[in-house]
Amino acid sequence: MKWGKRQPQSIDTKEIIPDWPEYVVSLNASTFNDFIHTYPLSIIDFWAPWCAPCRTMYPRIRRVTKLYVGTIAFGRLNTQQYPDIAKEYHIMSIPALLCFHRGKKVNESTGVKSIGALKTLAEDLLQTYNTE
Repeated sequence: MKWGKRQPQSIDTKEIIPDWPEYVVSLNASTFNDFIHTYPLSIIDFWAPWCAPCRTMYPRIRRVTKLYVGTIAFGRLNTQQYPDIAKEYHIMSIPALLCFHRGKKVNESTGVKSIGALKTLAEDLLQTYNTE
């Protein structure tokens, strides 16, 4: 055995990502930043319980979530409970969908969307930020 400089060990550069959620994850002030930084691509639904259009969107987002397990993580944040996060991202109207790539906001969409429009949003995110 030689003494002296250590040789660098080979590092596996493949990214280790925890299990992808198969459902829409309810986020709060302590989990929001971890969530958007853990998954390479994520879409967050900003909503409030009093918002009828937000209630319309939730079942649609749940359906689309199942189509993108392993590629896009979906979460939701109650803007009434966590107004500071909504303010940080300049949420002026809800429902609002924010798309993140490695923790950085890259796209935004507001208002009620059809399942087709949600799929288009997800596909555009995947095409623009292909993480394979």
